[in-house]
Amino acid sequence: MQSLFERIGQLCGFEVAPYGTAESFLRDYDDDRAGCIVIDLLLPDRSGIEVLQEISDRGGKLPVVFISGMARVSEAVQALKLGSVDFVEKPFDIRQISQALRRAVDLDMRRRSQAQDTQDLRDRFGALSPREDQVMQQIVRGAANKEVAASLGLSHKTVEVHRSNVMRKTRAGSLAELVRMHVSLQEFADARTPLVGSPS
Repeated sequence: MQSLFERIGQLCGFEVAPYGTAESFLRDYDDDRAGCIVIDLLLPDRSGIEVLQEISDRGGKLPVVFISGMARVSEAVQALKLGSVDFVEKPFDIRQISQALRRAVDLDMRRRSQAQDTQDLRDRFGALSPREDQVMQQIVRGAANKEVAASLGLSHKTVEVHRSNVMRKTRAGSLAELVRMHVSLQEFADARTPLVGSPS
C-alpha cells in the first residue's frame, strides 16, 4: 500500500523513498542524491529535530521540509536554524505539501547547478601556473601590463604572454568577464570561511 507521500510524489513526478524509522533513514542517507528530505517531528525512534541535528552535523546540504501537527514555536525555529527550508503544519492538503516539495527540490537543483558552475571556475583558475596567477591577481585589480611587469620584474612581452595564457585557460572572453569570474570565486570562498569572533 502506498504511503501519502508516495502518492504525493507520484502526483509531482518525484520518486519517493519512504523510511519507517530515523535510524534506517540515517543509515541510507546520501547527500549526493538530488531531491529533498521530508521529516516528521514525531518519529518512532527519534525526534525529527534530532535527525535534523545529525544531518547538520554531517554537513548535509539537501533541503528539508519539516512537518508536524503539534510543534511548539521553539521547535519550528530550531528546525529552520538546522536547515529546514519549509515547515508544514498538519493537517495539510495535497496542494500545500506539493508546493513545499517543489520549492525544496527546485532549491536543491539550483544549488547543484551553482556548485557545478563554481567547480568549473575553480578548475579553470586552478590550471594557471603560479606566475600566471600572480599576473591574473594584478590585472583583475586594474593594473596595466607595464605596471604588472614593473611589479613582478618581468618584461612587457612576458606579461603579455602570461596574460594571454590567463585568458585562454580561464576561457574569459574579456577582461570584464575575467573580473566577474574572479569575484564569483572570491565570494564563494568567503562564504565558506567561518567567522571567528572574539569571546565577549
